[in-house]
Amino acid sequence: MAYETGTSTGPNDLLDKLRAFAVAQGWTQNRNTAAGNGREVCLSRAGAFVNFRSYVNEAVVCNGESFAGRHGILMNGSDGFNAGDPWDRQPGYPLRKTVDLGNQGHANLPFMLFLGPFPSYHIFSPNSDCIYMEVEVTAGTFQRLGFGRLSLFNAGAPGGGRFFYATTGRHPQPSGPSFDSLLIDVDNASAGMELVPFRAADYTVGGTRLPGSFLRTQFGAFNGWAGSARTEAASQMSFACQGGGTHDKLLTGLSPSPRNGIALMTPNIVSINISDEFLQPVGVVPGMRYMDMTMYQPQDEFNLGGDVWKVFPWYRKGGALSGPRGIAYLKV
Repeated sequence: MAYETGTSTGPNDLLDKLRAFAVAQGWTQNRNTAAGNGREVCLSRAGAFVNFRSYVNEAVVCNGESFAGRHGILMNGSDGFNAGDPWDRQPGYPLRKTVDLGNQGHANLPFMLFLGPFPSYHIFSPNSDCIYMEVEVTAGTFQRLGFGRLSLFNAGAPGGGRFFYATTGRHPQPSGPSFDSLLIDVDNASAGMELVPFRAADYTVGGTRLPGSFLRTQFGAFNGWAGSARTEAASQMSFACQGGGTHDKLLTGLSPSPRNGIALMTPNIVSINISDEFLQPVGVVPGMRYMDMTMYQPQDEFNLGGDVWKVFPWYRKGGALSGPRGIAYLKV
């Protein structure tokens, strides 16, 4: 296990800190270069490949959307690395069904109102395969990204359980009737963001709500990246997957216990969606739990046996976009 915290000046600095942390945990740096106002970084470890593009006051394509003056970090996964390919079109990149401005799938950590410097960042590595980053964009408000491998129910599962995620799959605008993503209810189906990994099925009932979480899998004739959504049509990918956002909602609502104040910590079980009819569980996101944080403050730590966990709000504790919902990481 490894953990790092500090402050950051902006998207480029955040990406560089993530890169350095990953390299220190045994990941290989395949690319680290300036691009526009930002940077491109490509990393790999033991057959897992993840690729990033930070952007500062730029127009970059995110799942077919491009708006001027945006700030953030884009990412996706791949099956390999080729120095001659663009950062997000590496071998085996996520392939969208609709091309619009580009057919590659992305997860996006967008900075909409708060552009840096950032009060704190926290990077967790619960095992050798996974790295998660929490960014405090302003005091008490958090966003995130991460990547790794699921703890598989079947060690031979095709795709190896590789995944990546970020806050959303869109370029949300800070205001406007259809993209006012910061002031809406957390489960709003019209303008919601995934916020935490693999919860899109919790609020996407139709349309083309782009996922912020992706799983590398194979089933039948499909062999590629699945997008988090309730249905394939809602993901804009050719296959859909679902996670703990749906399955944990009841437990989250019943927690904390009124008798002792203890919050239930529910695992994020990720399944593939088969023909919009069946769910086949693939594995669990390691070192991560969903919980109610009514009795906890952002960045609080607590012990379970010999383990130390650190908790963050899905966005901002008590706000419409988060309420009491929290995400906890295994620190040590």
